Amino acid sequence: MAQDGNTQIDLINTKLTGLNPMRIFKLMRQITFFSKSYMKRLLLFATGTLLWRGQAVSMPKTNVFFGFLMILVLCLLPIASAQENSNITAIIGGTLIDGTGAKPLTNRTIIINGNTIVSVGRSASTTIPKNATVIDAKGKWILPGFIDLHHHLGYGESYNSMHTLAALEMMNRMLSAGVTSVRDLAGPVAPMRALKEAQRRGIISSLRLFPCGTLLTTTGGHGDSGWGRPNNIRVKIVDGPWEFRKAIRELHKAGFGHIKISPPFTLEEVKAAVDEARIQNMRITSHGGGVSDTEPTPSMTRVAIEGGVQCIDHVPQMSEGTLELMAQKGVHWVPTIGVYLRQIKEPHFRPDLIKRGWTGKMHEKDFKKGKELGIIMGIGTDYVAYQDEYPGLYIEDMKTFVELGYTPMETIVCATKNGAIILGKEDKLGTIEAGKLADLQIINDNPLESFDALGHPEIVMVGEKIHRYK
Repeated sequence: MAQDGNTQIDLINTKLTGLNPMRIFKLMRQITFFSKSYMKRLLLFATGTLLWRGQAVSMPKTNVFFGFLMILVLCLLPIASAQENSNITAIIGGTLIDGTGAKPLTNRTIIINGNTIVSVGRSASTTIPKNATVIDAKGKWILPGFIDLHHHLGYGESYNSMHTLAALEMMNRMLSAGVTSVRDLAGPVAPMRALKEAQRRGIISSLRLFPCGTLLTTTGGHGDSGWGRPNNIRVKIVDGPWEFRKAIRELHKAGFGHIKISPPFTLEEVKAAVDEARIQNMRITSHGGGVSDTEPTPSMTRVAIEGGVQCIDHVPQMSEGTLELMAQKGVHWVPTIGVYLRQIKEPHFRPDLIKRGWTGKMHEKDFKKGKELGIIMGIGTDYVAYQDEYPGLYIEDMKTFVELGYTPMETIVCATKNGAIILGKEDKLGTIEAGKLADLQIINDNPLESFDALGHPEIVMVGEKIHRYK
């Protein structure tokens, strides 16, 4: 049974007196076994030294010397062994786009220890550890892994088992395109929990999953129809502030860290959901009006913003001043602009939305205005009707950002740094910097010249896991 530091010291104090060096060596070896960190081992060494000095008056000097030497060897050997078995990776010589928006840096070397970036510097001035696994990136480009903020993994499956398998297959497809994190918005509780637990236990190795669990909507709201399927396992119906609170508590208890709510809802309901998410330290986003919006104004999107949500998903039809309010309150935006523009071009696009004035130009205008206002935008695909076309759809969305006014570098920031901010993980993800997780991709060509260079990386890393595709 594991013992804490105080118990270990008491053990030494009560049993050390009168023991010979070999007995003390065995005792210290037992104690060191329970000490998992280097700091504890060093503290034990210091403690043993002091205790030996205290026993010197009643023991022969030879015994004191050999006992001290054995403690030294015992405490330092585990450290040397740990250094020999350390998991260090060095990516050398590539051109780095770090995700911050800074200019590309040529001939860079990245040192990774375990799953964490230790250093990023010039290759000429970086010392490669002798025991490092070396990845030669000369002539190649290194970028952070992309983040897809709006997906429905396993969409269309009605049973938990099939949903889990379909979700994992899609996760692996996305990973092969350089996507290293995904936020699933509306997924059944059991499959999402199973995937997270399988990742934690090392059963599966794929991209990072940030699920919301079931979508929370009101009676008759977005998702209550089951999207054409009865008993939709991805949706939970809640009415009133306390039902929203209870549902969020249940999702937190089930291990989820993100919440998605969907209209129509009242301001009182939104405020209750936002407050409960804050209490549980969860992130909260709202489906942006659209099909479930109310007429006349204010739009459901404005109600969600006034209620305090952290993010809006989709490019809905917004009431006057809504984008300005988003910018003022610092609300993030995942516009899913690509799928909207694609669906509007379909010959059988919804006539009720066309009647309300939905056009491609309307969405493009709002998107451009959001950029001008400085709203933090991230990329989310939401191509539930076109899933067979993954993984290329993420890159198509990046191209749409450029077509609507973002520069290629700004778009890469949206796909990386901004994505991490929207997830609330900017301290660990989104950029290639010392101290962050080693989520990155290595590609062959310059993405700033053409995004055709993206979507088929040679190597993708998710922490310490290296996935090679060529």
